This record gives sequence, structure tokens and C-alpha cells, in this order.
Amino acid sequence: MIKSRGSVLKSIGCRYSSLYSPESIFSEENVKKTVAKFSSMKAIRMIPHQPTKRAGVLIPLCLIDGKVEVLYTLRAANLKSHRGQVSFPGGMQDVTDKNLEETALRETEEELGIEGDDIEIWGSSNVIVTKQETDVTAVIGKIKGEYKTQRLKVNPSEVEDVFTVSLEELCKPQNIGYTQFRGVFASMPVFLGGKLRIWGLTALLTHRFLSSLLPHQAYSHNIKHVHLVKSVTSRHTSR
Repeated sequence: MIKSRGSVLKSIGCRYSSLYSPESIFSEENVKKTVAKFSSMKAIRMIPHQPTKRAGVLIPLCLIDGKVEVLYTLRAANLKSHRGQVSFPGGMQDVTDKNLEETALRETEEELGIEGDDIEIWGSSNVIVTKQETDVTAVIGKIKGEYKTQRLKVNPSEVEDVFTVSLEELCKPQNIGYTQFRGVFASMPVFLGGKLRIWGLTALLTHRFLSSLLPHQAYSHNIKHVHLVKSVTSRHTSR
């Protein structure tokens, strides 16, 4: 039997969509594979010395109307650092935190009102040492149950806005750009498919996470990294 072009395209589309389905993403096999790859990625160091500050951020996965989405926040304009920037929930390690997973969970509850018991922790990344002299560890976590924005208890002193972006939108080639650094620093990813532009450290973490979570046919954007940065002369954004 000869299939029509329309039926073939529909079949391909269904197979493509299944790569982002909750059944594929949240399967035990995929969770194990994601954690193994994410934790084994090389550390990135943007300064030559070891910083004294440590931070933990949560990469929150959630389910909305049958689609897997990633949650982001917009930092409040009154904050001392990174104000008005898109970020993941998280912050500096407190002396009472046993580890950086606990830091990420505590900060998420303080910022969004999501309790630690409502988050299923998958695992953590290797470190990224930023130019702000902070050792950052990312923690993957799935928000249990169906995500409802109205259930959040957003702390306005820390968070100005909260939004989610589906995996499919994040991975569309037309929604992925880069910020090019001249000189010694390589390009960095920029994601344009959501409510707000995702760039900087948050985009870098998003890229590493998607590369770990999804097969190559679902996400294949390649970014070259430099592990040590001495200076940045200028930059421009292109797509």
C-alpha cells in the first residue's frame, strides 16, 4: 500500500512529538540516563581561582495540559545581583543547608512556595564557576502532580514573574540563538521560544540539561565552551 505524503508527514510528526511526551521523559530509563549524563558533564570555570561562594539552583520540570515544560522565574528589580534577569529558582548556600540540593529546595520554597515534599529530585550537575565568583550546582527536579500557577505563593521581593516553556518550544531551531563573545570566550546559547528571552547562565544550564534529557533527534544544538575565561571584549547576539 502506498501512503500519501500527508499520512507520511503525520506519522513523522507523531514520532517527533513522542520524543517530548511525559511517558518518554519521565520513564525510569530516561531519568537514569539523564542524571548520568548531566552529572558527568565537565565542569566549566570562568575564572582561574576557586570561589568561596556556593549556590544551588533547581531546574524544575512540570506537567501542564499533558506537556512537559520547564519553569523559569524573572528576578525582582530590587535585588542586588542579577536583578531583572530570567533565572531558575535558587540561591546561595546557607550554613544550615546540608548540601546544595537542600539549598535549591529551600530557595524554591522561599521564592515560589513550592515545598520540598512536592518536588521529586532526580540528581545534580557538575559545577559551573561563574565570573561573579560563585560555584553553581544545578539540581533537576520534577514538580509532582499537575502544575497550577494559582497554587504558587510567589515572593514579590525576590520574584517578579514566573513562566514555563514546553520542551518542544525550547528545542525548535528557530527559537535557539546564541550570544557571540569575541576573543577568548566561545558562544553561549539563547532561547527565544518563551515569554521572555533566556540567556546567560540560565541558558547555559538549559542547554546542558536538554542535551542530557533528550535524544539527538529531539535536541541537537551544539555550543562550544571554553573552560577558562580571562577577558571579554565585546559581544553581539544573532540567530
